[in-house]
Formats: sequence, structure tokens, C-alpha cells
Amino acid sequence: MARKLPATDVVIVGLGWTGSILAHELAASGLNVVAIERGPWRDTATDFSPAYVPDELRYRIRHDLFLRPAQVTMTFRHNVRGTALPIRSWGAFMPPNGVGGGGLHWNAETWRFLPSDFELKTHLTKRYGEKFLPADMTIQDWGVTYDELEPHYDKFEYLCGTSGKAGNIKGQIQAGGNPFEGSRSREYPTPGQKQPYGPTLFAQAAKEMGYKPFPQPSGNLSQAYTNPLGVTLGPCTYCGFCEWFGCGNYSKASPQTTILPVLVRLPNFEARTQCEVLKINLDKSGKRATGVTYVDTSGNEWAAGRPRAALCLSVVQRPAASALRNRQALRSELRRGRDRAQLFVSGHVQRGRLF
Repeated sequence: MARKLPATDVVIVGLGWTGSILAHELAASGLNVVAIERGPWRDTATDFSPAYVPDELRYRIRHDLFLRPAQVTMTFRHNVRGTALPIRSWGAFMPPNGVGGGGLHWNAETWRFLPSDFELKTHLTKRYGEKFLPADMTIQDWGVTYDELEPHYDKFEYLCGTSGKAGNIKGQIQAGGNPFEGSRSREYPTPGQKQPYGPTLFAQAAKEMGYKPFPQPSGNLSQAYTNPLGVTLGPCTYCGFCEWFGCGNYSKASPQTTILPVLVRLPNFEARTQCEVLKINLDKSGKRATGVTYVDTSGNEWAAGRPRAALCLSVVQRPAASALRNRQALRSELRRGRDRAQLFVSGHVQRGRLF
């Protein structure tokens, strides 16, 4: 029998990028927020000292920042007729483990999706005709547009201090930026990263051929930056230990370097780490969340919440959300606008997608 904890306004499952941002927004508005994270707490100063963070054996080979396949077994098959078999060694994707989630070990490429990505089915149908897409292809429009999300892209970039060069500001093409990107409301918060000799030579050759090279948008900062929350990040030292590693220089945007220093100081926020959520608790109707049940490292079960729960999971953990709560019921409630349990999914490029 799970022991009941004092009621809180919001329970957030997963304290990565989406969980941290959502927790801050809700706590700053006055709600009491409890975040539950399966992995350990991680701090830049104590966990990613520049003296030992470039440890390739520990982080690249032994996957210190990631879930072990023995912890969570995912399966894979090559086609619908194949047999799904357990993945024993991570390859193309790395499930995060701990506070900061994938935002801790990402390489900080901070691209925006193109406007056509949000209306892909409509875009392809208009361009190539009704019969272009196979009948069994599941491509859909997102239901939201680039223009609707642009202010949120902008807010995230200014939270992170993203380095880059705008190519389209309010419909006006800008020299030196990506001319094919969607219109943005303003310039990047910091300039693009300095280019070494090789990329500089490549860019010169591309220009001579009529192309328009531009610096990749990056969460590894080109210069020191203080974000709107008052958190300061340092300039990138170009050490090369970005993806798979934490950043000990405070120069790679992550929840630890942009938002958690403010969030943990709020008296109405609490984080409970190394706790595994077992299920989302529902009311008698089976349609409304009343909280979650989780287990701690001692094996004790706890029930926490009130009728608001947010699942802030990475893309590869979406099947877990389906197991915690029927996804079709979740979609139905979202459409009716009466939901009390929401699923926010984030990945290395996809930030805060709502399914």
C-alpha cells in the first residue's frame, strides 16, 4: 500500500529540459510543484569538473550519463513482420538518466524546424499532388504552425543564449544567415561561434560557387551571456567534449546552466530524485489524473499529487507514457480541453512537443 504524501498542485515526471522549464513557469506563477526524476541529481560544479569530465572511457564507452539497458529494456524490429528483440547496447539514441535529461549530454545543436515541417502533409500534397503519399503513410500536419511556435522558439533561444546568425528577421533576408529558415522575430542572443581554418576555407569555396554558408545555431556559446533569469553562462573553449558529456565550463546550455539555479531557490518547488514513477493514478471515471505512485531507492511506494500531473519524457520514452496512462484517453481529453494529465515530449531537436 502506497503511503500518501501531502497534496501538491502539480507533479512533474522527469526533470530534463521540458520538466525544468515547465516547473519554473508553474512555480513562478505560485503553484506548488514536485518534480520526480528517475536518475540522480547532477550539478555542473561537482559532477563535471574540467579536471575529469573529458573522460572518454567513463562517458563515451561506459555511458555514465545514460540509462543502462538492464534498467529499461527497449525492443527493436526492422519491419512490422519481424520479432522485436531487446536492445543490449545503445547506438543511435541515448536515453538520458538524471536531472537535466538529454539536455545535459546533448551536443547543443539548436535548430528550428522549417515552417513546412509543421504542415508536412499539406505541403507535400500541394507540391506533388493527392496521390503522392502512400495510403498507409502516417504523415500528418502538427496542428500548430511555425508562426504560432516562433515566440516560444525565441524564448528558448534567449534562455540558452544560443549562438548563431539570423537569416530571416520578420521576413527580411539577412546576409550571413540561413536564407531558408522561417521568419524569426529578432537576431540570435549571441553571435555565431568562431570558425576554425577548415570551415572558414569551406565557406569561402561555397560562396564562390554561389551558395550561402552560415554558422550552425549552437547552444555552445560564443561569448559570455546572462539570460533573462539572471543566470550567466561562459564562452565555449572548443574542447570538443560536448555530446555524451556534461560541460564543466558553464558554456553549454543545459537545465543546469540556464534554469535550475533559479528553480531550486523557489520555496514552492521540490525535486525528488532516484524515484521511479510506477503509474498515474486516476479517479473513478478513469479519465482524470489524481497524482502518481512512485517507488524510492528503499523500495517504499509513495502516492503524490492532486489532479495535475505532467509527463516530461524524451522521445524514446514515449512507450513508457502509454503504459502509465492510456494515450488515446489522453488525446481525447486534450481535444476536449479538460485534461489534468499532460504529456510533454522533448528530444534533442524537438522541444516541448505536445501530443
